[in-house]
Amino acid sequence: MLTAKRPQLRRLLIFDGEIRSGSHPTAERLAQLAEVAPRTVLRDLEILRDELGAPLEFCRRKNGWRYTCDTFQLPHLRISEGELVALFVAEQLLRHHRGTPYEEDLSRAVRKLALLLPDEITVHWDTVARSHSFRTSAVGRGDTETFRRLARAVLHRRQLRLVYWTASREEVTERRVDPWHLTNVDGEWFLVGYCHLRKCRRTFAPARIRELAETGRSFDVPEDFSAADLLEGTFKVVAEEDRPLQRIRLRFAPSAAKYIREKTFHPSQKSALEADGSLLLELSLRSFIEVRRWILSWGSECTVLEPAELRRDIAREAELIAEHYAAHSATRPHTAARGRTRTRTRTG
Repeated sequence: MLTAKRPQLRRLLIFDGEIRSGSHPTAERLAQLAEVAPRTVLRDLEILRDELGAPLEFCRRKNGWRYTCDTFQLPHLRISEGELVALFVAEQLLRHHRGTPYEEDLSRAVRKLALLLPDEITVHWDTVARSHSFRTSAVGRGDTETFRRLARAVLHRRQLRLVYWTASREEVTERRVDPWHLTNVDGEWFLVGYCHLRKCRRTFAPARIRELAETGRSFDVPEDFSAADLLEGTFKVVAEEDRPLQRIRLRFAPSAAKYIREKTFHPSQKSALEADGSLLLELSLRSFIEVRRWILSWGSECTVLEPAELRRDIAREAELIAEHYAAHSATRPHTAARGRTRTRTRTG
């Protein structure tokens, strides 16, 4: 449970009004007004002066606090209980994102924001927890400290030396990288930057970074780099920039169509429902790598109509799967075949 028994904002408002009146209050006087200890008053006055920019000073002649300038205004901030609950929800969502360095900072921020609530408002976390839950189907393994260093390098434009493992080639290489941008796709973080080894833009998974160090050099992000265009042509994050955009047309059987039409899987997505209940889905992509795996996850419920190259890839993969299971079954005692069923989570 988070509660603001004596909200700091309330105290600051009391202090501001008393000091602005010209009465030169002492810490003891302010402590009496706010019903807190004098040491709490001194901490709050430091915040008022150092963080909120108040022209505050102690007048020895009057033996009290005063403003040296009467134009100062205390920032006005209101936050509702609903807004605080939303922050709790955001905090929980971030906890389910791999490697984010913001979890602890956000938790502290939420606790501080609780101090801004009026006395009578109390937020019970147990109530929120019973009302919301979050689950990530696959949680990446990442190092929080690595992510912190990446975030710092992106923010301050510090060039990095990476020892990086490339999964597709089972290869470890040393790279000099200008880290431009961090993006989160489906709960997983990726670093985008200029790779001096490959002489082009590359996307890196933080979990595959084996070593990381700053080179001591800085860089400028190209003016034509756009975070909005970053993933254009990719199904998720894998890009093959040397390939043109290609139209991909898929047909989903009626058994799958009712689920496919509930979501937008890609910004380029176009869909059309056919008379028999099947669904035609059209995408524009530069790479087949990620969409190929997604198509295979739907099994016989998804058919590639075009392009021919992708259709052949899926057909060949289906043959390999069938051969694999046939060979696997031949090495085991025969068991009675069971009826094939598909199960879906029932909603609504």
